[in-house]
Amino acid sequence: MNLRHVLLFSGLLGLPSAYAQNSPDLQALDTYLANAVQQFDQPGLAVGIVQNGQLIWSKGYGKLDLDKADPVTPNSVFYCASLSKAFTSCAIGLLVDEGKLNFEDPVRKYLPEFNTPDAYVTEHFTVTDLLCHRSGWITFDGDLLWYGTNYTPKEILARHSGEPFSLEFRDEFGYSNLMFIAAAQVIERVSGMTWDQFITTRIFKPLGMDRSRVETADLAAMTDVALPHVRKGQDPAAPQKSMPYQALAGADGACGVLSTVTDLAKWDVMWANEGKVGDKAFLSKGSFNTITSSHLAMGGRREGAGLGWFIESNNGEKVITHSGGMPGFILNHAVVPDKDLAVIALGNGESYSVFAATNKILDLYLGEGKADPVATMLPRIKANKEEDAKRVADRKAAHALKTKPSLPLSNYIGTYTDKIYGDAVITEKDGALSLRFDPAPELFMGTLSHWHYDTFQWQHADPFLEPGYITFSFDADHKVTGFKVDLHSPDFHFYKLDFQRETK
Repeated sequence: MNLRHVLLFSGLLGLPSAYAQNSPDLQALDTYLANAVQQFDQPGLAVGIVQNGQLIWSKGYGKLDLDKADPVTPNSVFYCASLSKAFTSCAIGLLVDEGKLNFEDPVRKYLPEFNTPDAYVTEHFTVTDLLCHRSGWITFDGDLLWYGTNYTPKEILARHSGEPFSLEFRDEFGYSNLMFIAAAQVIERVSGMTWDQFITTRIFKPLGMDRSRVETADLAAMTDVALPHVRKGQDPAAPQKSMPYQALAGADGACGVLSTVTDLAKWDVMWANEGKVGDKAFLSKGSFNTITSSHLAMGGRREGAGLGWFIESNNGEKVITHSGGMPGFILNHAVVPDKDLAVIALGNGESYSVFAATNKILDLYLGEGKADPVATMLPRIKANKEEDAKRVADRKAAHALKTKPSLPLSNYIGTYTDKIYGDAVITEKDGALSLRFDPAPELFMGTLSHWHYDTFQWQHADPFLEPGYITFSFDADHKVTGFKVDLHSPDFHFYKLDFQRETK
């Protein structure tokens, strides 16, 4: 499982055709979803259907924690990951409605320190550009700067500002968490409130989202909380285990919302009603239309990127949707404004059951009700697992046995620096090397064991990621000059890290 697949699967399933079924068989749906939970080996799943301004059906399946008996309910709190991006876009929309900024304002009007590797782009980068994944950076670029680190949002953006573009500004799609972190900084500068404060006071409270939070620390005082579940090192043979919530304050704006099906129903009621709560506008018609319109063409069923949403077509109906994924969670929701309809699916494991649930329900309301997304998705999942198994097998086959490092272990110790990410420190104790990344010591502290030649296997502390491999480089005098990281992850760009040794 990886988070990039969340982006792919959320927009892949076409639904065959032709007419709306007005009275879906919800009992049959219940049976279908219970089976999906079993088929996908999903720890827990919460699902809700919103129609005509009401949560008309909701259900929990499985457990909050596989080690305990407590069941998932519609009131169970889940980490919502990138579902948070729509909250950030809504916050911007509220400020636009107050006349405090405009979507097409340059970002530097509010963040004078905002920079990119291109002077023209820097000066012309707008608030809209922040919110629709057309920055010029590739998907997930810079995410290691916030993942488990102690960097502040300002430090994250400053460090990443020199990373070269790989895409054409405004012409190509590159999913960017960092631009939503920048958007959160805009909200703070304009409103005088932190992103956390703004989302809580201006969105949660007015909509009555009483169990929604933006601080994982608040969960300690709450009950009915779903824990994330992972397989250690992404090993498909390993059992799923619950893990603690990660504190990801540096990524405010991109993720951070914690909520429930019951609360998200109140949120999606507003979107399904074109920005209104009852007869009263929560968002102006103009802001609603700007946020839910495509600002970057994508092609296929996913027609384009809105602001914190994606725009899809389903049986001729416009659907605004967004999925989310973080270690131990995958989530999805979809809104059909013209039908005053929304679907919510929250999962506390790394399976695609949330997409099966969403697509099944959309087919019940927009199609013939005959789609079987579970059957459609299982072969793709099998193919993904086979691909991963082959990659692991190829790595083992390339393992050169009976080799040793070029130098004594003491020659590898020292501080190494990546110009964007920061420092990594290698130490030796009792004849073994250890490595830590200073920005994220708790996640990336771990041992180095010799693999072959001057490559070492890195057994870090992060339960979500596979073990990594560290390969050292040398100068003409065969002195260690640096190292590169080989850690397979479509979500985090370890391959970009280039640690060079400090010289005295």
